Order: sequence, then structure tokens, then C-alpha cells
Amino acid sequence: MRELRVSRAAVSRAAALSLFSLALSPCKLPAHAHSDEPAALHLLQLCEGRRPSSWRGAERPGVDALIDEVVALQAPWKGDALRGKWRLAYLQPGPDGAGVDRRIPFPELPWNDSFQIFGTDSVTNVGELAGPLLSVQVRGSLIEEDPSDLQAPKRFRALINEGGLCIPSSLCVPLPIRGEGIFDGLYLGSRLRIGQNINGGGARIVQVRVD
Repeated sequence: MRELRVSRAAVSRAAALSLFSLALSPCKLPAHAHSDEPAALHLLQLCEGRRPSSWRGAERPGVDALIDEVVALQAPWKGDALRGKWRLAYLQPGPDGAGVDRRIPFPELPWNDSFQIFGTDSVTNVGELAGPLLSVQVRGSLIEEDPSDLQAPKRFRALINEGGLCIPSSLCVPLPIRGEGIFDGLYLGSRLRIGQNINGGGARIVQVRVD
């Protein structure tokens, strides 16, 4: 009888140790739960600190192939990750060679940046004219066509209703900018975003989070 009691105690201790070990072990997440896919991480590394004007022709085929690979993932859409400020790092022209759709055209100088700032239901596009000292800014509401769809691509509409020529103090000279922009979110990671303009020529953009 004593041997049986000892055996039961040993089993109880072993079970307790097993449960304790499981509690301390990290949970293994499914592949789609990781914050960024390997191809997306590689693309992010290439795009860090770059502007659309800084790419050499020899680099573009490799970047374009990476974009296609990431887009083909049709990765889960993490809607909360969209909010914040994103800087344009790479532009893949549309089928007819179209670039970024703009309500007011301006020259793309190598020292200027372009940004998009997303809120919960708003978007602001910022295009620098003289670095951060002078920019064109357009704002409007952001509408997600199907909030229940949690997988890329995601369709959005931006209803632009105001714009201005702005300096850093947020003082802006109003500009008569109105219109509707339609775009798809093709990938959204923690620091990398890929989008495609739908009603402006089909260009794809790669953006890196800055805020």
C-alpha cells in the first residue's frame, strides 16, 4: 500500500511539473500570426531610408518581384496598424506608366518626401515642395468598403474635401482641391504598407511607417 501511495505522489509531482513547464513555454503561433512575412521584412529592409527618386534601374526588378510576392500572400488585414504616418519609399508605375495620383501636380525633387497620415476615418496626403518647409496637404474622410473583410486586398475610398499650401506652423493657404480617390490596401504590416491606386492609373506604392 505504501508503494502505491509513493507512486501516486510521484505521478502527481510529474504532472505538476509538466503543467508548470507548459505554462512557461512560449505558445507556437500559426504562420499567419507573425507580424511580418519574410518577403515583407526583406522589402522593408530595402526601403528603409529610401525615396522613390533614389532607386537605380538595376534595383527595380528585384524590388518589383518582392512586391508581387508580398501582394500574392493576401495576408490578414490588421486594421489598427493603418493609423499613423507613412512615408513613400518606392513607386511601381501602373500598366500605362502612371505614377501617384495628385490633385495638383508638382515637380518631384530628390530631397522631397511624400506622406500619408491615416486616422480612424480620415486621411491626409502631404507632398513636400521645399523639404519640410513647404508642402501641399490635402485632407478628407476615409471609407472602408467592407469592414468585415479581414484579408488583403482591402478597398478604400478617400473623399478629399480640403487642401492647402502649408508651412510647418500648420498655417495653410487654402487650395480648391476636391475629389474622390479609390485605392486598395494590398499589404499592411507593422512598419510596411503596400497600396494601389485604382482610379488614377494603377500605380503601386510602398510606404514605411515613420510615426
